[in-house]
Amino acid sequence: MKLEELQNIISKKISDEISIDYINVYDYTAQHENHATFEGNYHLSMTLVSPDFETMSLIERHQLVYKALDEYMHGEIHALTMKTLTPVSYTHLTLPTNREV
Repeated sequence: MKLEELQNIISKKISDEISIDYINVYDYTAQHENHATFEGNYHLSMTLVSPDFETMSLIERHQLVYKALDEYMHGEIHALTMKTLTPVSYTHLTLPTNREV
């Protein structure tokens, strides 16, 4: 499966469960291609922002994502790291800081 197709599937599967304000799925598979155990599956990192996370713990957020992607976690996706953020926490993360020079 091509990366773009998998990224679209990931977005669709997660959006079937929660509303998404922002999603970015980054492929870092190339960092693992020389490993002896590399089998060609994707190593992905995801930033996911949803207002639905407001009432969820970090563990609940990750469980939701893993449940939505379960059928791909044992095949196409070898590893998935994620940041699951509320809109407010994402805004704080992306705002430039004011620093005196």
